[in-house]
Amino acid sequence: MKKLLKKFQVMLKPEWKWPLLAFVCGAVLMVLLGAYGFFSQRAALSQVQSELATVLAETAGLAENVPRKVALYFIGEVEGKSLLVPEVRTIGPTAEPEKAALRELIKGPETEGLKPVLPPKTTIRSLEIDNGLAVVDLSQEAVRIDRGSWGEALVVWSVVNTLTKFPEVEAVRILIEGQPAETLAGHFDLSRPLRRNEQAIRDNWTR
Repeated sequence: MKKLLKKFQVMLKPEWKWPLLAFVCGAVLMVLLGAYGFFSQRAALSQVQSELATVLAETAGLAENVPRKVALYFIGEVEGKSLLVPEVRTIGPTAEPEKAALRELIKGPETEGLKPVLPPKTTIRSLEIDNGLAVVDLSQEAVRIDRGSWGEALVVWSVVNTLTKFPEVEAVRILIEGQPAETLAGHFDLSRPLRRNEQAIRDNWTR
């Protein structure tokens, strides 16, 4: 204890006073500069994040205010077999382009020779997209189809392929009147989410 006290007394000698004071001041200054830099970086990061959010919001707003082209899939005869044929259509500005595309699909094809897929009185009760999964709720009219097993499969794939053309949709689940449906008309399994089916599509279709 005496040695420690003696050492402390030595540090308090006049010749040690100013170097020690300078060291302490330097240490305090470094701590203050470090804290200033840290908070300055946080403020700058917050400003960048705020500006980025603003740009994204403005970009989304611009996307909602311009027409866009969508691909709809209708039934066409290809070498004696029914397949899905894409029809490109322009939809007006909308914040819900996926729902607008389905409405156009229900209206039926504009290209001569193609067949509609859903009954014209079908309505979209809701459409929600979350984490790549689109859950579309159709009215009861959607089940009023009589196309056999393959025709029913094409109706389902037309909805799935139309929606999965949008980059934010990876899979589709179809409900009828808010309830899970096993099938549309007794053939095609709807109990699970469905992904895009390119095998059912024929791009270079000619009538």
